[in-house]
Amino acid sequence: MWGRGSGGISKPLWLEGGPDPSASSAVTCEVNAYVPQEAHVPWAAGLEEGQGCPRSLEGGKWFIATVQSPQAGYGVSAILHQEPPPPLPRKERPAAQRTGSVVTTATAVLSVFTRTPRLQSRLGQDVVIDCGFSGPSVRFSVEWRHQHGGAGRVVLAYDGASGRVSVAEEGARLFLDPQEGGNVSLQLQGVGVRHEGTYICTVYLPHMHAQQAAELRVLEPPKVALRPDPLSVAPGANAELACGISGYYPQSVTVVWRHRGPAGDEELTSAWESGHHQAPDGTFSFISYIRLPPVQPQDHGITFSCHVAHPALGETPLRKALVLHVAGSSGPSVEDAVGLFLIAFALFGFLQAFSRRVFGEKTKLQKVD
Repeated sequence: MWGRGSGGISKPLWLEGGPDPSASSAVTCEVNAYVPQEAHVPWAAGLEEGQGCPRSLEGGKWFIATVQSPQAGYGVSAILHQEPPPPLPRKERPAAQRTGSVVTTATAVLSVFTRTPRLQSRLGQDVVIDCGFSGPSVRFSVEWRHQHGGAGRVVLAYDGASGRVSVAEEGARLFLDPQEGGNVSLQLQGVGVRHEGTYICTVYLPHMHAQQAAELRVLEPPKVALRPDPLSVAPGANAELACGISGYYPQSVTVVWRHRGPAGDEELTSAWESGHHQAPDGTFSFISYIRLPPVQPQDHGITFSCHVAHPALGETPLRKALVLHVAGSSGPSVEDAVGLFLIAFALFGFLQAFSRRVFGEKTKLQKVD
């Protein structure tokens, strides 16, 4: 009955992290009345030219049903047509009215679906937002719209009447193969912060259209640097540590300072932070500071660490650590001992080579004499 099947859908690109775990996982289903009508967007206006309204649209009832299951990674909207049921024989009408056993059936005329209702992407990656449809073998148009922060725009539009793409942002590509007419997925090349939001895929047929929405979330993990490195302080002096966090998105980030010494591991609460700065690419950065009390010789070897939590890091925070070296403290650390050993080893090799050369030259002189 249908000229286009679901077999034309390309395999979607599932990104690191899969569906957004913070999104609602409840399955939703909604059915509403639907009225077939002409489309009023420029790239679909020519689909009905010269056709008029088919008589098949005049009879029966029309519905649109939408099912969303983010956890299963699937969403579908279908336009349903219920033809008038054939009249029951007169003798069967009272029984059907008493039992309420009349069965209502409807046929799906147009179905639009997606297998990527929730996606995540890092900056600079290419993303495929899946969209496909099943319907009769007629001309169709496609519109991809982006909505975010109360604003919307058309990212890409395909005019089925003219057979060409009417609108296409830079880096936006439509998967449209004549042999696989059901695949109308959108590819975004080099994803940036500006691409985050809701993408609505609308498929237009003559006198009807249906759509599906997909959420794209941009997640970029932070880069962390701890200074000063190395951390060398004179006895009785103060020191200030700076933990620089940069290049992350979204802005939600948490920093915890800790130190580990003979008494064990302890969280430090005397930190303060600079304001968040947003770079031209939309990512954020800031610095967290902590000041150490006057350093004592016994503080030599204590480890100070900066722990950074961010949605792009999952449940494992990013940790950077420094070891405190107190100048003039008794007893070298493990790092100092390794360094001294390497220096002594190199010096021993140099002296050995030098002695061989000197004594070898003396032996030659004696033979000449």
